[in-house]
Amino acid sequence: MINTSHSPTFYPAKLLDYNPKERTANIEMKGLTDGIPKGIPAMLAYPIGDDDLDTERLLVKGADVWVFFEQGDTTKPVIAFYRNHGEKQAVIGIRRIRNKVIELLAQQAIKLFAPKLIKINSDGEIIIKAPKVIIDGDIEHKGNQNTKGKITASSDVVASGISLTKLKLRTQ
Repeated sequence: MINTSHSPTFYPAKLLDYNPKERTANIEMKGLTDGIPKGIPAMLAYPIGDDDLDTERLLVKGADVWVFFEQGDTTKPVIAFYRNHGEKQAVIGIRRIRNKVIELLAQQAIKLFAPKLIKINSDGEIIIKAPKVIIDGDIEHKGNQNTKGKITASSDVVASGISLTKLKLRTQ
């Protein structure tokens, strides 16, 4: 039989500050940190699949969190989750991932699908590096284009309304 007497109880707290090198955050918790302006340090619990040696979560100062205590010891708080805000101003229908740099690392493939739109915005460059890039659909391009290498067309090239297949080139 499993002993559930050590199951964690979760307590509400507020995240005050985050130390990314130590993977700890200071928390404020009524009744425990009263009179301690900087709060007390708490460890972070990572969900399965998010190893703290390989990934970092962006933690928001002032966020409401749930805390439990390791082995029930109030000197060892662990931040487990963000708290639910109920019917307040929480967004609906959007999943946001935030950090300074986000990497998606797949062993085989990354597939993006949306029935209406996939939009990529950048104030800098967008770089696609692959041995071959296949675009299956019409392309609408706005702005200048600089091509290094050869352009091959299987049917015709039309520039300013002039077709190359209908153009008679002069030979010398």
